[in-house]
Amino acid sequence: MKNKAEIKFENQAFAEILHVAEYGVYNLAFETDGELKSPKNTIDVLSMLFRLLEENPETPAGRVYMGNQTEILHRTMLNLPEVINSFRDIEVAVITSVEDSEGNISEIKAVTNITISETTETQDND
Repeated sequence: MKNKAEIKFENQAFAEILHVAEYGVYNLAFETDGELKSPKNTIDVLSMLFRLLEENPETPAGRVYMGNQTEILHRTMLNLPEVINSFRDIEVAVITSVEDSEGNISEIKAVTNITISETTETQDND
């Protein structure tokens, strides 16, 4: 049984690295044999995204990622604060397939929305 994840977000900094989103808006769907946990923050989303890109090399985003993995990871790490802070409008749907004792398969869908609020730092010059 495959579990699924649908990840929607906006991230212009990541779009410049991965090159598979129009205007930095992503709407990706993946399958996995592994367990999926709903993300709690943007770092969890990024970790989930890289894991699922590796597991789904047949998707358009997966093909780009696998063909340029070293460069994408390098550029992401060099620009990590910008990538993390550029996330907007995150929605992650985790769909888990469950089989009951009679062999019936049902899907359980958990949707997580992560709201990013911008903070500004001010300095007192006393």
